[in-house]
Amino acid sequence: MRLKAEIAGAQLPEELLEREFSQARNIGKVQLGESCLFFKKFSGATYLPYGRILRVWLRQEEVKARMCCATANFDQFYVVMDCDDGQQRRGQVIDKSTGQSCLDHIAARNPAVKIGYAKPEERNV
Repeated sequence: MRLKAEIAGAQLPEELLEREFSQARNIGKVQLGESCLFFKKFSGATYLPYGRILRVWLRQEEVKARMCCATANFDQFYVVMDCDDGQQRRGQVIDKSTGQSCLDHIAARNPAVKIGYAKPEERNV
């Protein structure tokens, strides 16, 4: 599988990435490795080292779907990250409890990360 760094200058050895990606825990469109987070894409995956994440939070979005005879509401959950390159990244997770375990996993690998949403004017990014 083709693995590409999410942030320029954050390249890791390919053999380490291959091994880590194959052993990573799948939680939706995100996979949790030992040293980085993987985002699954159509033509491969990108990776983001935990040390490059400054703040992380869980976001819930409501989706209204029109069905043949009614309208249904579905919730989608995303892990959203502010990174040290000034960009914000997000990956969809299966449900809220899985998203919370993702936040816990990131906090365990990067103790300096801030957990929880902050308004843009309150962020130090």
